[in-house]
Amino acid sequence: MFSLTTVSLELKRKSNFMPSSPLSATSNYTRQRLFTLALCFVLATTSACARTNAQDYFPLADGAKWEYTGRFIPSSGGQYLIRSTIHIDGTTLIHGRRYYKYVLSGDFTGVPNMPPQIEQVRNYRAESGGIYFLPGNDLDGTERLAMPLPIPIGERWQSGTAEVTAERADTIEVGGHKYADCLKLTYKEPGGRRTIEDYYAPGVGLVKSVYTNTTPPQSSSELTLETYHL
Repeated sequence: MFSLTTVSLELKRKSNFMPSSPLSATSNYTRQRLFTLALCFVLATTSACARTNAQDYFPLADGAKWEYTGRFIPSSGGQYLIRSTIHIDGTTLIHGRRYYKYVLSGDFTGVPNMPPQIEQVRNYRAESGGIYFLPGNDLDGTERLAMPLPIPIGERWQSGTAEVTAERADTIEVGGHKYADCLKLTYKEPGGRRTIEDYYAPGVGLVKSVYTNTTPPQSSSELTLETYHL
């Protein structure tokens, strides 16, 4: 919700952000699944504790919860309602380091060629130099850098296969609320195959995410924050 994201953004078939249960594999379904995973990835990966100019754009607290609603638009036409929720389910000690457990749930009921429900888990920790994570299904694997800190406004960095830029976004209005002093992170894959634009508000976190896929079957989506609790 997300994402959301990382210096390890993977929107390819080799994505390390896999669904909690196996999914069937047809060509079209696999492509649509990439969208699902990318969407969930956006919301999960960047919702961690980071500070830029002393403003907390990614609150990190046990029990925190964010709820999003939005739409998915396939190249075949039409619009489909989608929903997503992130919540922090306590902390855990892994290899001597304390991580926050992020649980992401996505509801794609009614969207053609996509799983109706999906859940992902990741474990995050933050220190002065960056945000780090371990996938929920690979706790003994190598810790990965999600985002350098402080966030380099006006600069670019590499996030897996994607190039990331950070910039100011002023005021964003979603869910009947206005959020000032927002931050915008844009992720672009080589050749512009897929693009993600995430907007964050200080003291709130991710408030809007726009995803565009230009590879067949083309699609786009937008999620906006409805409610949150910190």
